[in-house]
Amino acid sequence: MSNSKALDWAEEDDGSSLPPTQVVNNPDGTKTVTEYRVNDDGKKVKVVRVIKLTVVKERVQQAVAERKKWAKFGAEAGKKSGVDVRTTSVGENVQLRLQLGWTNNPEQEQEEAALSAVKEKAKTGSVVRCRACKGGHFTALCPYKDIIGPVDEPAETPSSVSSRSGAGAATGSRYIAPHLRAGASREGGDSLFKRERDDSATLRVTNLSDDTREDELRDLFRRFGGIQRVFLAKDKETGRAKGFAFVSYYDRESAVKARDRLDGYGWHNLILRCEFSKPRD
Repeated sequence: MSNSKALDWAEEDDGSSLPPTQVVNNPDGTKTVTEYRVNDDGKKVKVVRVIKLTVVKERVQQAVAERKKWAKFGAEAGKKSGVDVRTTSVGENVQLRLQLGWTNNPEQEQEEAALSAVKEKAKTGSVVRCRACKGGHFTALCPYKDIIGPVDEPAETPSSVSSRSGAGAATGSRYIAPHLRAGASREGGDSLFKRERDDSATLRVTNLSDDTREDELRDLFRRFGGIQRVFLAKDKETGRAKGFAFVSYYDRESAVKARDRLDGYGWHNLILRCEFSKPRD
């Protein structure tokens, strides 16, 4: 009678089992790892890797070192400490430097400062009044300062109207137009009508987009000569441009150059229209 025991079907070698991984420590400090795998073609392959461990010491803050010892949680619970390249992508450290006032808007700060000054002066009893339009704001913030200019001295009541008006003597309580007041005809007179004297070098620019800014217009036109003033018409409620502006040069030659170069020029996805401003009647 034979004492041999029949092998169980689970113990039979079907030829698909792989040898275990072998790790050999070498004298030079490296280790050789031998693995057996099955490639895409279904064939057994032998993979030999030589690994050298290098210890890199890095000095970090104590709080950073403590955070590295925290236990992982969620899907990474129970995993070893450190970065797992299978789930974490390590990128370059980006240094974020924040400066004081980096989110502030200069224009908004200027308006808020002016408003605060008005409130403070209102508390003390003094009232802020614009020298140009006599409004309750600073002259520097006046929307009409480029048109009428500041008027430092109050207009004197003339004893008689200029001979051009054809009118007789004026009473002290009657309103006298600036161009009819005494001294209005002398050279360097009232700045209210200075724009009329500059009409020969003033361009009317139309077909502007509603998001156009005055400083953009100034930068566009200053390349052709010295600019005396730029007026951009804006909506009082929305503050957006109405689509036209006036640009005044110190001489007509510069205005002619700007008209010839910018009339029909594409700007902000629109075609500009530049022409000389028509004098008032």
